Amino acid sequence: MTVSVPEDVAEQLDALPARQVSAYVTEALRRRRASDDLRAAMRAAGYREFPYDPEGAVRRLAERRVTPEMREGAIARVAELLDRPVDEVRADFDRSDVA
Repeated sequence: MTVSVPEDVAEQLDALPARQVSAYVTEALRRRRASDDLRAAMRAAGYREFPYDPEGAVRRLAERRVTPEMREGAIARVAELLDRPVDEVRADFDRSDVA
């Protein structure tokens, strides 16, 4: 299978050891599928979807418009839906906060 990707993605893949590219792409696609499934489940439950806005999310969190309790509740729910440990999901979110 051959795919074309934007230059920034190609650079990221080029930085990986050749034997890890397939595993990296597989994991990325599985995460995307899980994300799509989660968003579909939330829409079905009546939640509206918000545009992708990581800077706005960080700003709202910093302004305490999202309380630490709300954040922990959301992380726990995401972990439950993804069938992953809460600490692992929290670490993923924390890494995203820094980026």
